[in-house]
Amino acid sequence: MRARLRSFRFALITALFGYAGLVHAQVEEETLKAAFIYNFALYTTWPAPLRDATTLTICLQRASNLAPALRGLVGKPVQQRALVVKEIDFHDSHLGCDVQISESSGRIWREPGVLTICDCGEEDDASGAVVLLVREGTRLRFDIDLAVASTSGLSLSSKLLHLARTTR
Repeated sequence: MRARLRSFRFALITALFGYAGLVHAQVEEETLKAAFIYNFALYTTWPAPLRDATTLTICLQRASNLAPALRGLVGKPVQQRALVVKEIDFHDSHLGCDVQISESSGRIWREPGVLTICDCGEEDDASGAVVLLVREGTRLRFDIDLAVASTSGLSLSSKLLHLARTTR
């Protein structure tokens, strides 16, 4: 059973990350990005104590195009925690967020224990984000800033780091 589960996870990771260009032709971009974000959460370890041992909260702007795709993932397990999506306005409190998704480099919110993901394009200065989503031709790729991850107290799986376009 465990070997079967590991095989399934490996196939899923390969499909989502390794062949993103092929998958993109069949799946809407927002759905693909939501799958990436879910997998980033799966392969991140948060510092103890956790904000909430039962839920993992992804926060994003209320007007985000990613909201519908992420809502489809609500309740999925992430390391014995159930995924929750919280749609906020920029000036709302970010308390309780484990993952923060920003579509603008000027709106990256940094706090210890928060995985920051910038879906703002490579041309923007995404300093402050742990993960930067990047379009490379027809493929969706990502870069990882290990210094920001370390400052935030986050540990990223070597499997995730291996799939990144760049790590710095």
